[in-house]
Formats: sequence, structure tokens, C-alpha cells
Amino acid sequence: MNKKQKYIVVIGIILVALTLFYWYSYGFEIFSKTQVLVDKTTDLDRMLGVENKEYVDKFIFGLLPSGTTSLMEMNSFASISGLITLLTGILIYLFRNKRKETK
Repeated sequence: MNKKQKYIVVIGIILVALTLFYWYSYGFEIFSKTQVLVDKTTDLDRMLGVENKEYVDKFIFGLLPSGTTSLMEMNSFASISGLITLLTGILIYLFRNKRKETK
């Protein structure tokens, strides 16, 4: 590997590690979510035995996409790290030397 290829590999590894840390900061969720179920039950509702829950729009970064076709829901650790790996591989291929390198 030449110098440019080594830099590309290091940058790719750093970006995947940053994505892993970003996923960790969202609590290691398995699926990406766009809505979260929030409990809005009051004390009176609890005394009457009624639950009041509703969905609130909030993006949660996950390991895998949720399975829907929305571009925002395709954000996941697997999607982003796969894209970084693909781009790293393409750049390594483009920056290769034409002649053989000696060790």
C-alpha cells in the first residue's frame, strides 16, 4: 500500500469509529426510529386506571434501518459504515500504483 492508501484506510477507520460512538450515544438501539412513545398519564389517569400514551416525532439512530423507504429512516450504523467502507475501497483502488511496490 502506498502513502495515500494508508491515509484513506486510517480516515475510513476513524469515520467508522465515530459512527460507532454516535450510535453508542443514542443508547445502542437496534432499529432506527422516527417516533418515540411518550407516557402522558396524569395522577388522575393513574387513579382511574387509564393510560395516556402518544407518539412524539424524535429521531433515534439505530444499528439497522427500520425497514421503511424514507431516506431519513435509512440512517443507521450499518448503512453509514457500509457506505464509508465502500467509498474507502473505491478510493484505495483509485490511488493504487501501476507498478509493483517492494517492501
